[in-house]
Amino acid sequence: MKNHNLKFHIVGIILAIFFLLPFYWIVISLTKNNGQLYQGTFFFGIPSHFIDNIIGVFAYKNGVFFNWIGNSFLYAGVGSLAGTFFAALAGFAFRRYQFVGKKILFIIILGFSMVPGFATTLPLFIVFKNLDWLNTYWSIIVPSVVNIFGVYLMVIYWNQIPEEIFDAARIDGAGDAFLFFRIGLPNLLPGFTTLLLLSFVGIWNNYFLPLVMLSSSDKMPLVLGITTISSLQGFPVYNLTIMGAFLTALPLLILFFAFQRFLAPQLTGAIK
Repeated sequence: MKNHNLKFHIVGIILAIFFLLPFYWIVISLTKNNGQLYQGTFFFGIPSHFIDNIIGVFAYKNGVFFNWIGNSFLYAGVGSLAGTFFAALAGFAFRRYQFVGKKILFIIILGFSMVPGFATTLPLFIVFKNLDWLNTYWSIIVPSVVNIFGVYLMVIYWNQIPEEIFDAARIDGAGDAFLFFRIGLPNLLPGFTTLLLLSFVGIWNNYFLPLVMLSSSDKMPLVLGITTISSLQGFPVYNLTIMGAFLTALPLLILFFAFQRFLAPQLTGAIK
């Protein structure tokens, strides 16, 4: 038994090192300039260039990094909020209404949720080209609002709410709007928050869609913008790119720790 526990702990330690090693590498790389990065050492840069890298990132091309930050929050914020809300509305419709083709439509949604996002990028490019939406904010926001997997996830969460809650509210004369906002959403808070975070992270980290749709640097999100950082001669400046990558991941870490308490499954007492 002791040998079994020892092997388990050894495997756990090896896996922890494996997953933490990239994070350690990016942390030590924040303190290096380009020359120190090419040395390939796993130690902090001496002398440290941490402050210089931060200043360099924010000063790049007259502060275009601030534009990238604003664009990322715009795309991810609007896309995740609107997409999650519309998915919750669709889930409510599947939960409360009976209509022709309901099961077939749900199967279609389930099927489309398995299609990778990059497979629809080319058709979207053609559509947005005809609409003259290329290189606009709409070309990123509109696809982000459509969350097929979110609809499927919301249907699952809505089906977990007991029917007695809706029946009790109906007896008191509650309408659909009351059922959705005052009964459904409080009980749906863990699922709604989970989908909101997943959508925000997915849109924030979406690289391929902005790469295809956008050509102006001032409209790019962070994840795409940092890959364009280069010197006046056109060579990549890896120390600034790595610092940009770290700053790109930082809001996601803060967001996760801020909302993790909402991720625990719970069912509020709406049936009092």
